[in-house]
Amino acid sequence: MRSKILPMQYPAITSWQWQANTFAVLANYPQAKPWIMTHFIPLQLTLNEGSSYVDFYRTPTFEFCPWLLRQHLSRQLVRNFNKDICTFLMDCIDMNNYIYLLLDQAQFLDIESFFSHDSFIFGYDEERDIFHIADFTFMGGKYSFNEITFEQMRRAYEGIDDDGDWLYAWKGGLSLLQFNERAAYDFNLNYVIEHLKDYLNGENPADKYRELGYITNPCVWGIRVYDELILDITRIRSGQIEEDNRPFQMIYDHKILMLERIDFMNQTGVLGESNQLKVRYQTIADDALLARNLIIKYSLTKNEDNLKKVEVLIRRIQACEREAIELMIYNLSLVSNITPMCVEEEV
Repeated sequence: MRSKILPMQYPAITSWQWQANTFAVLANYPQAKPWIMTHFIPLQLTLNEGSSYVDFYRTPTFEFCPWLLRQHLSRQLVRNFNKDICTFLMDCIDMNNYIYLLLDQAQFLDIESFFSHDSFIFGYDEERDIFHIADFTFMGGKYSFNEITFEQMRRAYEGIDDDGDWLYAWKGGLSLLQFNERAAYDFNLNYVIEHLKDYLNGENPADKYRELGYITNPCVWGIRVYDELILDITRIRSGQIEEDNRPFQMIYDHKILMLERIDFMNQTGVLGESNQLKVRYQTIADDALLARNLIIKYSLTKNEDNLKKVEVLIRRIQACEREAIELMIYNLSLVSNITPMCVEEEV
């Protein structure tokens, strides 16, 4: 009987599936840290009807990350490889592949209706008849590691037909991901400074890296994300949209990663005044966590005082982060020999 579990650590960043999977894998490999610390700076808020979607600037991480070797297969090709999806998945894991795919999770969750969701497979145990799976749906929206049976996997995979597979903007199929031990990446200080400047001016990084992006609904960027979140508070209060804690969780995750970046840049000797910046960003992170918790509290109580507190916190986060990033850019520019920036005036 075969069994294998690929390395996974619970990730620091857990707002969305693609982020959590990436960080859960890369956390096992210290050599990937310079790449992580160079990226995941821009914030993007997509203006969807009825809600605002907040994320890091969404470069195609699985394809773009030098530490991940990605192979994408159509469902038709998988069927030609092996009629039994469980055997195919076990063979892939034996070759050190994580699998990212779409499943009908009604086949293993306590729900009756069809529910398609992207999932991440990282191990199996043939004797126990189980796969190890990472997802948000087992614990009420909290990213967690779980188990499903072989039969549940078969039904869940086969429950998604080719026409209903929306993964990768409706390309469908599944991705095999390996850690690429041959990769190399040095921390790119100039790239970090450029993205910090874009963040302060609310500029769209996709204008510079158009080949890495894709078409979305209208977006706002960087520091201007907070203005839209404040408008969302007004929309929630008037009943135009439902409250959603996920944008605020994303803001908190962004601050956690900025704190980690400050420590990293201090350790590598490129950032002066790191203690002052660390204190400032810890305060910002605390406010972001409180704002997220207050949104959750509002969803339970409908007490509008909580919305007023969230609005105050978001305004304070925006002002404090502007000052912190200006200071960070100034200190980094002293090391990189780049002329410190002048922030554009708000219109």
